[in-house]
Amino acid sequence: MKIKNLKNAVFALMITSALVACKKDNNIVKEELPAPGKYENGFFVINEGWFGHGTGSVSFFDYESGSLKDSVFQKENPNSQGFMPTSSTVQFAAEFNHNLYVVSKARGPVVIADAKTLKEVGRIPGSTDYEWRAFVGLDENRGLLSASDGVYMINLKTYKPAFKLLGATGQTGDMLKAGKYIYVLNQSAGAIIYNAEDLTVVKKIAGVTLGFAQTPNQKVWYTKTKYLYSSNPQTLETDSVELPFTPPTTWSIWFSSPIIASTKDNTVFLLKSPSYGGGKELYKYTEGNKTTLEKPFITTPDKQSFYKRNLGYNPQTNQIVTSTVQDGYGVNYAVNNIYFHDAGTGQLVKQIPYSGYYFPAMFVFH
Repeated sequence: MKIKNLKNAVFALMITSALVACKKDNNIVKEELPAPGKYENGFFVINEGWFGHGTGSVSFFDYESGSLKDSVFQKENPNSQGFMPTSSTVQFAAEFNHNLYVVSKARGPVVIADAKTLKEVGRIPGSTDYEWRAFVGLDENRGLLSASDGVYMINLKTYKPAFKLLGATGQTGDMLKAGKYIYVLNQSAGAIIYNAEDLTVVKKIAGVTLGFAQTPNQKVWYTKTKYLYSSNPQTLETDSVELPFTPPTTWSIWFSSPIIASTKDNTVFLLKSPSYGGGKELYKYTEGNKTTLEKPFITTPDKQSFYKRNLGYNPQTNQIVTSTVQDGYGVNYAVNNIYFHDAGTGQLVKQIPYSGYYFPAMFVFH
């Protein structure tokens, strides 16, 4: 009994000592967690900008306030060159390894900012040597930038172009790393599939028009003629389903392909739009269910149209986010709306109107 009582006493002393150790000035010391970033609780809207009247910009939709904040990069970096020169337009952005890569075309810069604070951490200055399109990260040291003349390897420590990949010539746009491959969209060759390890060309698929999106089953989706294709990123085997329309390319006035995927189920969303952007209908295809393509999933309100890649999937809310400008020209481009739709039903959840000549190009979600 004495031994048992001694054990209990020792145990009690240990608990008491632990509690005392956790106290400081009569307050329990709590583990300090990292403070949330200023731009962590929301998503980005990448704006092309009004060509010839200033540069593009980055807006931020704040979940807490339910409001859209404009020119957040410029406000966080008042001494930065921003997205100069004014002759360029911001057209693409992607988040990779906690950084936001904002890509300008028309000889503009690639600007890299911390995705939580939007403080600039690096840039590739605008230059007549390069005409950028899109970015995809490979690992902590390497990334790829597509351009009007192919694909370049980028050193992510120095933010300098290292070399040009073989196999892609001419205008090159959207890219996706999936499994052991990198899918690249090229104007003349269609889809070029590279080995992610040694960057050699594994396969080319002629005639591909839009790409790429990846569903939870890891399949990569793209369009060709009147069909939506899926590609297995391990075997490169493909399957297809016929669409009720023929998607065009986006090369005429380049913008990122308006095709996205859910992270909840194997569903793909894409816009029915002309090759220069616009359109009023968004379609949805759930793998194995052709009836989901029988009619548009979302149609814009009267006198409202999409502009470029104006659709995004929000994984935090399972919503489809779209943006529109008012039909017509001139002052109509200053009439903007953001819509939030349930990704399962298409039901409109919320609409936020805002004004200004932003020319929204695409969304980026954490």
